[in-house]
Amino acid sequence: MTVERVPAGLVGATSHGHLLELIRAADGLSRQQLLSTTGMSRATLYERLDTLTRRGYIYEAEPLGSTGGRPSRKIRFEDRGRVVLAITLGQTHGTVSIADTTGRQLRSFTKTLDVSAPAESVLGPLIREGQELLAQGKNETLLGIGVSLPAPVEAGTGHVRHPTTLPGWADDSVVQAVTASWDLPLVVENDARAAGLGERRSDAETVVYVKVGTGIGCGIVVEGSILRGAHGAAGDIGHIRMTPDGPLCRCGRRGCLAAYSSGRALSEKLSGRGFRNMADIRAAAGAGDPAVLGAVESAADVLGSALAATVTTLNPDRLVLGGDLGSLDFFAAQVGERVLADVVDRIGEGLVVETGHPEDQAACSGLATLVMRKIFAPGAVDQVFSEEAVRVASGSTRR
Repeated sequence: MTVERVPAGLVGATSHGHLLELIRAADGLSRQQLLSTTGMSRATLYERLDTLTRRGYIYEAEPLGSTGGRPSRKIRFEDRGRVVLAITLGQTHGTVSIADTTGRQLRSFTKTLDVSAPAESVLGPLIREGQELLAQGKNETLLGIGVSLPAPVEAGTGHVRHPTTLPGWADDSVVQAVTASWDLPLVVENDARAAGLGERRSDAETVVYVKVGTGIGCGIVVEGSILRGAHGAAGDIGHIRMTPDGPLCRCGRRGCLAAYSSGRALSEKLSGRGFRNMADIRAAAGAGDPAVLGAVESAADVLGSALAATVTTLNPDRLVLGGDLGSLDFFAAQVGERVLADVVDRIGEGLVVETGHPEDQAACSGLATLVMRKIFAPGAVDQVFSEEAVRVASGSTRR
């Protein structure tokens, strides 16, 4: 007789939402596993599984090994053909992606843009491109939309707060633009935080993700959850003041980290040598230009000094560098060298400093995760069933 093992950590689910969460977390379970895990009666469990199946949340998948009678089947989350639309905005480009429910990009399109332009001129073309990408799919169902922005975002409302990089944008510009095209769940998040979530390897680790592109942003992920702060500004490390009388920052203050270590700061510093953008700087660095390498090393050293405090505070498993500048191997190595030189041994022990996936890919994965959580979290699923029960009861009362 085969004894089915129940994955560790799966205990006590009884509602429709928690039952679905168990199935999703384990990538499928048999009825017997669900019975032993939840302690539910067979009749109650089967009724709820039937309801979840009829509502399109789960399906019966491959048969399991037979123990003599009719072989049981694994119950899986119904993700076949379901997709998420992700729009990831940087300061100089935007990417529109169609992703599966795990965040894997299926199709994408990237265009250059100026994010400081009016919201409609930035978002309108990206939304239309999203519609075209969706039209290319076959037998796909769009579940929801995720948008990431290089600005502080209030997660509960999707509103932009203190948009230094998005001058003139209304707080609700993104919400208004997206909901005008789709009546579906929407998630709006800061770009570095979305990418940080996409970079995590498991919900057990703590990750500090730093995007160093035109500007500097940071996403902190602890046990699978994004650290957002009281007003959605957690991780806005680009405006840590390194010196009181340093270079002028775009925020109007002097000596901010971004004024030393961002791609914009490097471009301004090297413009006199003909290097006007990050593409030029990356190419020159790859060719070993000593002036460029020196400037990049100096920027990395300042960033590493600033990050030493963050690493000491959070003691993360990994420090991941992304963005046009951060993804350069020698830049990340210099940052890591400075961080490890500044923190005490017990903090630096085991710390991994590395470059991440392409930023749009990481942010796309993070946005897909957030959309899926919004729709399929136990509380969200139970709310759907609760509202349905109220509607049924109201109809019965009227009759």
